[in-house]
Amino acid sequence: MQNPSHSYGSNGSANPTNGSALPTSGSAARPLRVAVLVDLERNSGSGGHVKSWEHFAEAAARLEGQIDLSVHFLGREAKTEELSPSVRYVTHRPVFGTRLFDRLEKMPGHTDLAPHTSKLIPHLQDRDVIHTTDTWFAQARTAMRFARQQGIPLVNSLHTDVPSYTRIFLEDLVHKVVGRGAIASLLLDRWRLDRKAERYMLRQRNRYLHRCRWVLASNREDLEAISKSSPRSRCSLLRRGIDKATFHPAKRDRARLQEIHGIPAESFILLFVGRIDAAKNADTAARAARILVDRGAPVHMVFAGDGAMRRELQNLLGPRATFLGGGVPQKDLAWIYASSDLFVFPSETEIHPNVVLEAKACGLPVLISARGGSAEQVTRPGEDGFVLEEGDPGVWADAIAALMRNPERLRRVGAESRRYIEEEWPSWEEVFLSEIMPVWVAVSGRPAPSPELSRRGGAVSPPRFATRPDPALR
Repeated sequence: MQNPSHSYGSNGSANPTNGSALPTSGSAARPLRVAVLVDLERNSGSGGHVKSWEHFAEAAARLEGQIDLSVHFLGREAKTEELSPSVRYVTHRPVFGTRLFDRLEKMPGHTDLAPHTSKLIPHLQDRDVIHTTDTWFAQARTAMRFARQQGIPLVNSLHTDVPSYTRIFLEDLVHKVVGRGAIASLLLDRWRLDRKAERYMLRQRNRYLHRCRWVLASNREDLEAISKSSPRSRCSLLRRGIDKATFHPAKRDRARLQEIHGIPAESFILLFVGRIDAAKNADTAARAARILVDRGAPVHMVFAGDGAMRRELQNLLGPRATFLGGGVPQKDLAWIYASSDLFVFPSETEIHPNVVLEAKACGLPVLISARGGSAEQVTRPGEDGFVLEEGDPGVWADAIAALMRNPERLRRVGAESRRYIEEEWPSWEEVFLSEIMPVWVAVSGRPAPSPELSRRGGAVSPPRFATRPDPALR
């Protein structure tokens, strides 16, 4: 098997696990000291960005002295939570938090808008590497200045398409404040404020990445774009792992799902997991379900998540939908995935969504958008998932109807999805050891982890990528 860590400089040909970039001497005299900065609140309703770093921290805690890792989040109270003697979560209160705007608009995730947060500095002073996970907010901006002053290597990983979220959020806010009349047309159609805001955020991101020692991108499209816009930075892929034991087809309990939520036995259950808002195109899934209901199809939609559009979609679907709210524990999500019939995820703003992998691991067929990072998680459209290019709810309704008429095909695709995850997709620990640790070691110049740990991280093949839609669903 090939090592899944592939990195690209300006010529597209560097690899932190091979060559002189990675020292090969024995164990370090002291562990590698790294600070990871996640400019988001950590709570029961946290999304995939936060959950990914929880998984990576848990993997680091099992390394027994190879690394000293602090993962910094935001929260309502300052605290430190020890995962092991050398791995911890550190929570900071924001200086200028976005919760101040909750009454104006339900935010997709809370962060700190301050230009600087001095309380972070003491936590960065003894680090060999600083790793930021955004480029716009308080912790990332503070880390950039401090890293440049102290000469500490700065690594960045991309987890969220903030420029696209900015465009969608601003458009939605304009409509809520001034309606859809002449003023909205002036702001959005003529002045194109939403597009200008998106381009501004993208320029800010590119300037930040240009100053980083290494950039980790979550999909091929971003990797190629970063290599062109930030040629001085070295780039590589960072996938998301999967807990193959927690997310498993054996967790299926259809009777339980129907009994708890009053779902009729004959229902075809569609599942959406994520924020219920315009950025995730949750309304596309709901409107497709409404079209099918109006045609007389026995469709029932389950939403696991919360967001600004929840009430609107509740009114749209009435008793044909179940809303589980945010913060559903992973162990409960697992049996809900496994007990549903089709995962429907029209979001076009994803970079590398955990939820698609979780659905596939549970043997649940996925129907996703060809736009965005979701499509890279379906490697053979029609065999391990279904991909749609169009975003019209009617197109989604027709695709769902076609699949409802072919349960045997759904069964085969679900089985192939699980096989692919089981045999070809890495665990969280494998991703951490093969795609994160080698980068940290390379930029720090410190000795590599023990050979045993390196072997544990190199047992998974790189993924195949395909974004062609399934012709049968057109």
